[in-house]
Amino acid sequence: MTGVVITVDDREVNDALAQIVAAGGNPTPALKNIGEHLATSTKKRIAAERSPDGSAFAPLNTEYAKIKKGPGILRGETRRLSEIVWQLAGEGVEVGSNAEYAAINHFGGTIRPKNAAALVFSLGGRMIAVKSVTIPGRPFLGVSADDRDEIMAILEDFFGDAAGAGGPE
Repeated sequence: MTGVVITVDDREVNDALAQIVAAGGNPTPALKNIGEHLATSTKKRIAAERSPDGSAFAPLNTEYAKIKKGPGILRGETRRLSEIVWQLAGEGVEVGSNAEYAAINHFGGTIRPKNAAALVFSLGGRMIAVKSVTIPGRPFLGVSADDRDEIMAILEDFFGDAAGAGGPE
């Protein structure tokens, strides 16, 4: 997966996965459920323009906001960040975006011209030439407190099923 990869190292989640493996269970079905949950949760956060910690995304440049096409921050007619994907990776799951601009939008940074003296673009009906453009970080990947609770519930359900105590008879 290209774009952005965030590693969440949570002792309680790791311990629960280790218990599943120690009990002879294969955690793959639980990891698939976690991947599906996190992809859905991330898409909802992007639509709500919120980071995993609940903070609002940095606002758009006011001139850009006037001409932007599409429904909101990190979403637009050609933006593909809302196409969040997941994949199994070793003993875990990766959730992210394959969009080449995912990292700059998540972490923020400065864009400079590669082979020219300036970046040139149209903004507000006028041509702009600048040496650089700074994009504020708008973290969209990660695990919220609600996500963590849901991950633990998935693992607890899975562990109960693996131990034979999962549901009604």
